[in-house]
Amino acid sequence: MKALVFSDSHGYIKNMIKAIDHFKDEIDIIIHLGDYVDDVSELLYLYDIPIYNVAGNNDFTNIPNEKILNIENNKIFITHGHEYNVYFGADRIYYRLKEIGANIGLYGHSHTPFALADDDIIILNPGSISYPRRFPNPSFAILCIDENISYKFYKIEDDMIENFKI
Repeated sequence: MKALVFSDSHGYIKNMIKAIDHFKDEIDIIIHLGDYVDDVSELLYLYDIPIYNVAGNNDFTNIPNEKILNIENNKIFITHGHEYNVYFGADRIYYRLKEIGANIGLYGHSHTPFALADDDIIILNPGSISYPRRFPNPSFAILCIDENISYKFYKIEDDMIENFKI
């Protein structure tokens, strides 16, 4: 199972379309971590790929700010991150995962890519697909869930999609 993970599109879907078109034969689901849920509606219109999403601090909707997904015997916590003070680190996300028994946490909000793998827990922030901060390019992640869990970060630069490490 491969998930394409986006956050913070803020009404600009061009880069999400580039990423989906590039990986559409490899991905099974899309996860959007908030800030603008309306962008998800446009993607659902364009693609026949399941999309899971949460609301962000700039979304005024009834969609929850966090959800738990059960995929391939993994408990995945998704949130935008604004309610977890993520500008000051991922500690609160980490303790939330421990509290609920999740092994994967996905969040956005900071617009900066981040990864932590510790104690059988993985925490990822894909960065912003549209408006990066403290990182020069729009970015996203692919999360691979099978017998092992792995992830890769990608950036969009001059209409090219390239893998990068943080």
